[in-house]
Amino acid sequence: MPGWRLVWSDEFTGPTVDLKRWNLRDNEGRDIDKGCNVDDADNTFVADGVLTLRAQRETAVCSSQTRQYTQSYLDTIGKASFTYGRFEMRAKSPNGPTDSKGLWPAFWLRPDDGGKGEIDVVELPGGSSLHGAATQAIFYDYTPVKQDQRWDFPTGYPGDGFHTYTTEWEPGVIRWYIDGRQVWQRDRSTTPWFDEAFNKPFNLRLNFQVGGWLGDPDAATRFPADFRVDYVRVWQR
Repeated sequence: MPGWRLVWSDEFTGPTVDLKRWNLRDNEGRDIDKGCNVDDADNTFVADGVLTLRAQRETAVCSSQTRQYTQSYLDTIGKASFTYGRFEMRAKSPNGPTDSKGLWPAFWLRPDDGGKGEIDVVELPGGSSLHGAATQAIFYDYTPVKQDQRWDFPTGYPGDGFHTYTTEWEPGVIRWYIDGRQVWQRDRSTTPWFDEAFNKPFNLRLNFQVGGWLGDPDAATRFPADFRVDYVRVWQR
């Protein structure tokens, strides 16, 4: 891309998750979903140049709670953060039309200070009414004050193969692209809290959530379910 230089990437060419780049959360149960985040080779692994985040239906104990699912959550807290940039992931959603209710993979950014602001490069929730679209979003806080949209694929859907999801974050504007096509934009004119929320370092988040706001799994949801990531790349101007 003219004007952009690559400053960070993971092509997932090694034998395991690169812990110089990523943290893997373990023994974490959050009140917003139904699974345990675990650091387990059965849930997060690298093979043939692809990172797999796997959700499984199995009993696990985390945060002193017994849960029925395990899931994967990577972040770059303390290892990489960025103020502005072009953030891109090439990935295949696990979600089909009949077997994916309650599955929710995502690639997103949060501020290092843990305060206001979130940029969702893409969320890919499953289920019959959700699997065919990709969500772009920004948050001010979790009241929630947010702006988001769902973009329906004109043909196909996120689980039919690998697709590229990109967000360009610059002073005063954020743009979203899917397979190179711009699908959304937020800026100072659309978002009164833009400068307050998006003017500081953010870290990367890559996770596969089971259950939550958009519904929980049902008997038809297929496990194990694999969110497959070909690469994650960050450019800056």
